[in-house]
Amino acid sequence: MEIRTPIIAILVSIILIVIYLRKNLPQLISARIFFVFLIAVFFNNLCEIIECAVFYYLDDSFVALRHVSQGMYVMSIILTAAVMCVYVYSKTTKRIGVQNMAILISFAPAMLAFTAIFFRQIEFGVNDKGIYYNYGPVIGVCYIIGFMYIIVAIIRVVFLRDRLSVENFTAIIVGLGVWAVLAAFQFIKRDMQVSSVATMLMELILFLSMENPKEFYERSIDGIRNRDAFNMVLPERFGPGHKSFFVISVIFTGKTAIMSNSDRIELAELMKNVGKISENKIGVPAYLFNWNTLCSIIYSPEKVESFMTSINNIKDSEGKNYRLTFSVLDVQRYANGAEQVIQILNYVSGEYVYTQSSPNLVIDQNVVDKMIFRNTIEDVVRQAVKEKAFEVYYQPILCVETGKFSSAEALVRLKHPDTGKFVSPEDFIPIAEKCGLILEIDDLVFEKVCSFIARENLPRLGIKIIEVNLSGNEVVDEQTHVRLLNKMEKYHIPPQFINFEITETSYISNDEVFLENVKRLKAVGSSFSMDDFGSGYSNLLEILKMDYALVKLDKEFVWNCLDITRPENMKMLEYTINFLKDFGLHILAEGVENLDQAKILVDKGVEYLQGFYYSKAIPENEYIDFLKAQKGMFESTNV
Repeated sequence: MEIRTPIIAILVSIILIVIYLRKNLPQLISARIFFVFLIAVFFNNLCEIIECAVFYYLDDSFVALRHVSQGMYVMSIILTAAVMCVYVYSKTTKRIGVQNMAILISFAPAMLAFTAIFFRQIEFGVNDKGIYYNYGPVIGVCYIIGFMYIIVAIIRVVFLRDRLSVENFTAIIVGLGVWAVLAAFQFIKRDMQVSSVATMLMELILFLSMENPKEFYERSIDGIRNRDAFNMVLPERFGPGHKSFFVISVIFTGKTAIMSNSDRIELAELMKNVGKISENKIGVPAYLFNWNTLCSIIYSPEKVESFMTSINNIKDSEGKNYRLTFSVLDVQRYANGAEQVIQILNYVSGEYVYTQSSPNLVIDQNVVDKMIFRNTIEDVVRQAVKEKAFEVYYQPILCVETGKFSSAEALVRLKHPDTGKFVSPEDFIPIAEKCGLILEIDDLVFEKVCSFIARENLPRLGIKIIEVNLSGNEVVDEQTHVRLLNKMEKYHIPPQFINFEITETSYISNDEVFLENVKRLKAVGSSFSMDDFGSGYSNLLEILKMDYALVKLDKEFVWNCLDITRPENMKMLEYTINFLKDFGLHILAEGVENLDQAKILVDKGVEYLQGFYYSKAIPENEYIDFLKAQKGMFESTNV
């Protein structure tokens, strides 16, 4: 026995316990068990110090006290090993939480050791250096049980290593290995008591690699826990006997993800204030779920209302540059598990919130259904990208001057693999952009367009231009012009045969790259048009920046201008056409559905017409038949 080593070990235990108590940890079962392990190690070190003090500082008359101190020390070692076994179980089980039966099984050998200690006396001896040590049958039994705990834990970790990260697996194996080696050393050298060193190293290894409270907090926002902490806490809320609860989200909008340093500082300060309300007033921690979203888990409806009131007060006083949306999810009613909760929160904070104007959102079945539909479409899109299942349809465009369908717009189409019905581009295009799949889709579509032009030799059928849409994501990719030119060269398509449509509703986030792509493509003969004019972002500035050849009036804009119940709207159409023509731009009107609309548009100066009156978007074979049937049949007066 040697008192200095356990004193050092107990100081380490005290430091770790204080760190744990100062930081509110995620209420994970494994974290709570690790805290119990810290307490067990502390108790073991304390018992060893007491045993050393009794043997070295009290005389032989305190025989009973010596036996008690021996028993307490040995029992504390077994207790520590048993708690470690339960901890390993909690980290490797697929079950939510730790089952009572698992705890009973883990502590059964410990109870056997406690019984042996209670009914049999532990012997002690003194070596030639005057150092006391424990020995005897009881010590032998306790060593066997202790080694059994360590070996069982190692075997479980090795066989279930796929349930642990590499870092966690390594930490547990190294810690248990060190413990086993030192225990074996102490068994051989009975007068060298190093158990306190073993447990100290075990707790340090686990603390530094797996259970450090700082790893659960955002470094840039004081007091806010991170997404990893949320992902660990949430599944345990669905454990056996769980209570119903709400997940509250405070979503910060008004800024894009591309923010200046001052924007980030302002957002961090605002989030810190919301976190303080959650922690201090509501009594629950706040988690950074997404860059713009804080989440809290609350059990009481009254606290939900109190939290909402506090957030609304922040909106009035501090949230001047950000719009704060308070969102409530009743988990028991609308989610089947942690995974679905995360899906709902991702959808609400990443997409749904931007379609709503209300400052307070209650997530109901309607929102969940929209999320399910959205996720289903994402799955369909991903599968279609993988299988190259997108189709290209062509909508003919009438040239008013020649009376011929000398151009067409290539439009991407997607069929649902289960229903066989078309998925609206308005549904799958935004999702593809959100998921980062739009570049692959654009490349696939352009490849099919070039292949079709070359295969059918469209120029012989009177086609002069095919219009192809470019997404906002594609025009700001530095390699776009290279990919497009390579495909045109591959199929021997003259660049002047392609007109690229830039959708006016697409937000161009990088003008420099955008203009460079346009410059490179125009240099070889391709032209550009602005699509959906009148429906999205301010396009006058884009017209000034870009040398467009054609502007396409959005169908909604056209229909509103031609609304016979609002004749004053015609002035807007006339003004727009005159303005664009004065600027040297050609004009195409989308959404032409009848002859009267076509005549008015032609009278006002529109040069190209596109719409269901002439043809809907049709597949390749029908488009070829259309061209063959219509060739030469139109005069300039027959709109």
